[in-house]
Amino acid sequence: MKNNSVITETKIDLLREGVCFYPIDLFTSYSNIKHFKTKHIKVKPTIVKGAVYDLAHEKNILPSEILLTSGIRQSICKLRYNEHSSIEIRLEEDHFFLYKNNEKINIIVSLVPNYEILEQKIDESISGTIGDYVDVIGLDRISILFFEGCYNWNCGKACKFCDLHPKKKKDMVIKPTVNNLKNYYNNVNKWWNASKEHYLKGIKYSITQLLEHQLFPHKHLFFMAGNLPTIKDVWDVAEDTLLSISNYLNLDEFDSYLNIAPHDTLERLKRIKKLGIKQVQYNLEVANKELFEDTCPGKMKYDLFVNKLIEAVSVFGFGNVRSNFVFGLQDKKQMLEEIQRLAYKGIVADYSVFQPKNNTPFQNKPSPDFEDVLDFSNQLVDIYLKYHFKPIFCSLSSRSSIINELYEDRCSTNFSK
Repeated sequence: MKNNSVITETKIDLLREGVCFYPIDLFTSYSNIKHFKTKHIKVKPTIVKGAVYDLAHEKNILPSEILLTSGIRQSICKLRYNEHSSIEIRLEEDHFFLYKNNEKINIIVSLVPNYEILEQKIDESISGTIGDYVDVIGLDRISILFFEGCYNWNCGKACKFCDLHPKKKKDMVIKPTVNNLKNYYNNVNKWWNASKEHYLKGIKYSITQLLEHQLFPHKHLFFMAGNLPTIKDVWDVAEDTLLSISNYLNLDEFDSYLNIAPHDTLERLKRIKKLGIKQVQYNLEVANKELFEDTCPGKMKYDLFVNKLIEAVSVFGFGNVRSNFVFGLQDKKQMLEEIQRLAYKGIVADYSVFQPKNNTPFQNKPSPDFEDVLDFSNQLVDIYLKYHFKPIFCSLSSRSSIINELYEDRCSTNFSK
């Protein structure tokens, strides 16, 4: 077996198992926690009269991300709480450390700060804060979510591994939210037009202010959307937003991605490319027709989905169309065979390690084995190198896989030879 860095092995463990800590309010009571990215340790996404809310009565929190450092190498990792994990995070003399089976891991652990500018309030003509309109994932992925929520959840057809992380009923939501669609009798045009002007104005102010601070080592720009009643609805909202942003931001200057349901028309796709989007991503999640249609009942049929990916290559080019998969939901060999078939057509496979989420149909399904994650990831790197693909984002913003870490290791080894 190849020698793997402590970062790679630790990240696999964290993605597979999550993390535990004692006492349960370790981070809730931590004096500086407000300066770091956090989330509740448990959520309970629930459909309530056509809307989706988090109904968990949970007060305790944990870091949503941590930064792992070993020598000059760094990697961001998404966290989840799991009281049965063999990985424990401990606070010792105001520093955090990771332990595996009570043995300290030789790695530096840092909480990921909230950029203070995200808390900055906007003037009275635009309600909310900058962070209500734009977000930063990891250290340098600027993220714009077109609207809050996913219609597949509201209509009872959510992907079976997805916990969505919806807002609580009491939360103020600045973005257009799918929960309000019912107030417009599911008329997406009326729903979108009711908040579009204000929302786009807020995005303009927020992203302009964020970029002026030059906080980021890289310029990843990530646009994403859940689902709406029709694909056309989703793309109408996306095109409106991107067209508005392109009027004051040169998207060609960014490592830009659009993560969305497959296109409704090729003409639409061509217009999006002209606006400066470099890559599109349509997430299959599962590389098997029957399993896909059972796991993701709200998405289009598998064969049509794959055809849309292939069509997108004709517009964006070989290696500029991506699809994410959830590793651990199916046989590894089967997934790799389908990923290889898609790669031949110019489609890049990304992945996240499956994590069982509370209050989802797959909450009792086990995470994949350590060796399977490592072997799959190495074989995926082989495919990347064969077709000259590159991993999405970088190790400072890609939180849920080890593809960047292994790709960097392989390329540095090849270069040194």
